[in-house]
Amino acid sequence: MRKTKEEADVTRQNLLKAALAVFSRQGYHATRLEDIAEEAGVTRGAIYHHFGGKAELYNTLAAEAAARVMPVIQQAIDEGGTPLTALRRLLVRTLEYAERDADFRAVTELIAFKTEVIPELQEGMNKKVEGNRKMIAFLTQLIQQGIDAGEIRAEVEPQDAALTLLGLQNGLLTLWLLDPALFSLKARAAAIADLWLAGLTVR
Repeated sequence: MRKTKEEADVTRQNLLKAALAVFSRQGYHATRLEDIAEEAGVTRGAIYHHFGGKAELYNTLAAEAAARVMPVIQQAIDEGGTPLTALRRLLVRTLEYAERDADFRAVTELIAFKTEVIPELQEGMNKKVEGNRKMIAFLTQLIQQGIDAGEIRAEVEPQDAALTLLGLQNGLLTLWLLDPALFSLKARAAAIADLWLAGLTVR
């Protein structure tokens, strides 16, 4: 009997959930498709029906985690206000989201600490590089708007500021994943954002 699209979607999501659980326990390299199939309660054939193999499962997890945070970013921008207001909202909400969404956190931890960079994962790495470049370009433009509006100091180099913002966000997330007891992203996000913005603001 042929599965409905809804049933196929449920199976696909169950496979991704199982893959994330096993990758998180064992790391990418040590994980076999049989391990994922057992976790999901299906056969290897069911995995190949939805995904090309282990690398595609991994890259799909990474891509879907990145896609889930995009509405948070988009809403932070769409709410309007000045460029500085938008920058602050963007940093605060992405940091808060990282602590709030357990799957996003697990995928980020998997990528940062439990995966070797190997040729079969290059496609996913290329997409990450492309995403970073698009974000840096967007932030650079937003910071330039702040300079043009007289909010941000004229001597600030927009791309440098964009790089520090993305580096701050990624660095804080990595530090928190290593030692969650050290601080709370949600609790400290606003104060950290204000500290960063103080370096840009016209006084």
